[in-house]
Amino acid sequence: MRRIGSSRRGLSTIVTAGIMLSAVAVLGSAVVTWSSGNLKAFEIALSNTAVANTNKITESVSIENIAFCSNCGSANSKNVTNVTLTNTGTVSVTITQIQLNSTAITSYYYSKNSPYSSSSCPPPSGVPTCLPTTISPKQSYTISTDLKSPTKWSSQKPDTITVTTTRGSIFTTQAVPP
Repeated sequence: MRRIGSSRRGLSTIVTAGIMLSAVAVLGSAVVTWSSGNLKAFEIALSNTAVANTNKITESVSIENIAFCSNCGSANSKNVTNVTLTNTGTVSVTITQIQLNSTAITSYYYSKNSPYSSSSCPPPSGVPTCLPTTISPKQSYTISTDLKSPTKWSSQKPDTITVTTTRGSIFTTQAVPP
């Protein structure tokens, strides 16, 4: 006698379907967990970028009280320029660079007896370095620079003063020495 069909055929279909459903559930859970982590990382990155750009937009520095001094109390200070920076924005601003006529200012002038010196830049043992500096909202900061050769300001020629912040904002003005 011969059997024409197997009596276990219905059971194997159910077991196969169960294994497939389990595999799909495990893989689906893994994909949901992975995408949730990636989405959170992208959300944080987007939030940080939005905050940084918003702060950059609200940054505002006013370059004012530019004073040129040809003899500020010492023999070595022939081309001193004082620049007062005022933070007129709503967030703190960190000044990273000041340029005079496209030349970065790297040396600063300080003298206790001179009214043109910057009290916010006390002299260390070598050349004083005053930047970077952070200016709070509605506060001012005066920088005095002793221009080294070959950079000099010339009488009656406009000089361009450029201020750069940590966030990449650039503020520019022009002034004419006496």
